Amino acid sequence: MTPDAEVRLPRPPGVIRRAFAAHPRAVDITIVVWYFLGSALGFTLDIATSTTWDEATGSSTWEGVPAHLMWPWVLIAILRVLIIAAALLFRRRFPLVGLIVIVVVTFGEQGIQALANGVALMFLLYAVPVYRSVAAGWVAYGIAVAASLLQSALSFWRGSANFEATSPANLLAAESTSVQSIGELVTISIISAVWLLAILMLGINLGNRRRYIAAVIDRAHQLARERDQLAQLAVAEERSRIAREMHDIVAHSVSVMIALSEGAARASERAPEAAADAMRRSAETGRTALAEMRRLLGALHSSGEEADLLPQPGVEDLPQLVEGFSKAGLLVTLDVQGSAAGDRGQDLAVYRVVQEGLTNVLRYAGTGARVRVALDREADRTTVLVRDYGPVPGAPPPVAGLGSGRGLAGLAERARVFGGKIESGPVSAGSGGGWRLWAVLPVSAAASGAEEASTPPRDSSERSPDGNR
Repeated sequence: MTPDAEVRLPRPPGVIRRAFAAHPRAVDITIVVWYFLGSALGFTLDIATSTTWDEATGSSTWEGVPAHLMWPWVLIAILRVLIIAAALLFRRRFPLVGLIVIVVVTFGEQGIQALANGVALMFLLYAVPVYRSVAAGWVAYGIAVAASLLQSALSFWRGSANFEATSPANLLAAESTSVQSIGELVTISIISAVWLLAILMLGINLGNRRRYIAAVIDRAHQLARERDQLAQLAVAEERSRIAREMHDIVAHSVSVMIALSEGAARASERAPEAAADAMRRSAETGRTALAEMRRLLGALHSSGEEADLLPQPGVEDLPQLVEGFSKAGLLVTLDVQGSAAGDRGQDLAVYRVVQEGLTNVLRYAGTGARVRVALDREADRTTVLVRDYGPVPGAPPPVAGLGSGRGLAGLAERARVFGGKIESGPVSAGSGGGWRLWAVLPVSAAASGAEEASTPPRDSSERSPDGNR
């Protein structure tokens, strides 16, 4: 599969919405600029339309600048514009605070400029559920409706009929500037509340949709990160597995080859035929190790280079393994009890335990050492024992300087994968001396279930190969 065909992470829908989301500051500044233009237009119309019609002369008379634009009240009008502009500019961070500020500063006479303030109020009411929460949106709606009712009631009680000049919400709802009764006041207030409710519902809908899309995208990115992390963990685990396999192959093969080569060197003068046979076995061991390494490293090649699909060694290969060490000079006895559990992974672990144990015997006890390998396979676990009785007096010195300390650590890791354990240590002189490697590997339920019907239960008094239960 090519990289272009891979599944891509989702992104917010809509080209225009993505462009706006990518440049939020530019959008905010644009809104503020339009608000300034609307406020300036409102001031201009307030001044231009401050006229009265004289029926006697049939002409209009300009009455001058409206009271709310005269000095020093004009400073309050300008300050109101600046405060509302700041609320619009920071509406994404402080939408509810901005709405409260607009509600407070719009009390009093505003003239036609109330139209721009009303639009600003709608922007902030829309922003609260979008950038905060649904609950905060309903709080903002209650504040806006209460402020609209209060402004309208104060204007009515003062005897003013120009409600839209005192309440931004009413300006967007009322078509008439003449309110003569409480009924008309209630009607206009209801219409204003409906307008505000429509804006709130729009904000709630878009806010929920935005939060849902953000959650979906965040979840997709989280899954992608988890996928990458799992891939890294899998790579690390595979590297560890390959390192263990390489150690087992190299340590075993090199130890056997060195033992055979040293034996051939000592026997080259007294028994040339035996020396030549030892060298042939050493070469055969090297070729076998090289083939195993090529098969193991084949999995690391590119997809165009197929690795050899050969089965991993298991319990059935133990006789060949023991035969190889016997040819290298060890006196090995193999005792296998019980039937196979059907778990190939565990069979490989058992094979590696025996291989590592025999390699250590050859390395540290030297040729001629006597070794007992006991394998006891029960329905629920497999027990492995590799027990040697120390170096043979007068035998050639053992192979030294090859231990890396990773063999037993690798075996412990293998046992941990199966929930088992590894124990190793010297045996007391009273028990015969030497070294003992003991491993217990529990059988998985899936593997043991297939064998449970055909495997009779073992006697509970039967002891493990080393005499411990």
